[in-house]
Amino acid sequence: MFLLNHALSKQALSKQPPTKRLICWFFLFCSFSVSASYKVYEAELGESDWQFNGNPLGCQLTHKVPYYGKATFNKQAGKKQSLEFNLSYKRQAVTAVKVASIQSLSPAWLPEQRARDLGEVEIRTGKHIFHTLDTASWKLLNELEVGRFPTFRYQNFESIQDQVAVSLSAVGFKQPYDRFLDCLTSLVPYQLDELAQMTLRFDFSKHLVKKVYQNKLSALAAYVRFDPNLEVVFLRGYTDSKGSRGYNHKLSERRIAAVQKLLTLEGADPTRFKTLAFGEKNPVASNRKASGRALNRRVYIQVGQK
Repeated sequence: MFLLNHALSKQALSKQPPTKRLICWFFLFCSFSVSASYKVYEAELGESDWQFNGNPLGCQLTHKVPYYGKATFNKQAGKKQSLEFNLSYKRQAVTAVKVASIQSLSPAWLPEQRARDLGEVEIRTGKHIFHTLDTASWKLLNELEVGRFPTFRYQNFESIQDQVAVSLSAVGFKQPYDRFLDCLTSLVPYQLDELAQMTLRFDFSKHLVKKVYQNKLSALAAYVRFDPNLEVVFLRGYTDSKGSRGYNHKLSERRIAAVQKLLTLEGADPTRFKTLAFGEKNPVASNRKASGRALNRRVYIQVGQK
């Protein structure tokens, strides 16, 4: 409770006469020195640095805590993906308590504001000591947005005297945060595995791509542009058996070209595509019925990854 008590004590002392205030500070300091030893990890005023990095596939906001680790807010593309907060840890593993309390503290220049209790979080082993999802992560961002310092407090070793406080500084936060928010609104609503294999159907003797497929094609183009692990996109075109083989082969080529054009207009590099026109070959259903022919009029898209 050092940081909270320290903040409240400063408020109380500010109301005392000068002589009495000096005596109170003396006894306050002595009581802290005897009861516990506190380590506070926080970026100094001139060291606080928030960095944004992102594109339509993912958004990241990072902050280095000197001598401790790095705080990261992160969200990846896909409707079901959560906003994550992680605090990396490069010190000796925590051996005592399994949870840490979280308080939002006012900065030194706003001592009149009281600390806010944000609850508790589990202490983890491995690369990240703290991890939160969605609402809990947004709460941390909200406190930073209003200029407060979310602070994780826990017992480092077996002795109660070994207390640690890790603060996220709000200094320099707002401009990178604004870019982070803009990035979140531009994330594509699909993960790559939802786009890795797609079949686009076409009307009879047509090569126009239907509007129902355009959102997914736009998302796929974003992966082609920004995902370094996406190596190639295969486009295979097909028709039903109506018409001559020569006509159908040309029609399957036009269907492939229409799909590739849409992807290219969305920014995808055309050299990343490998195309193959099959015409009426390799049907997936019988061409004797209209329903079967409708299934055969298609372009099949498959993503190849490194």
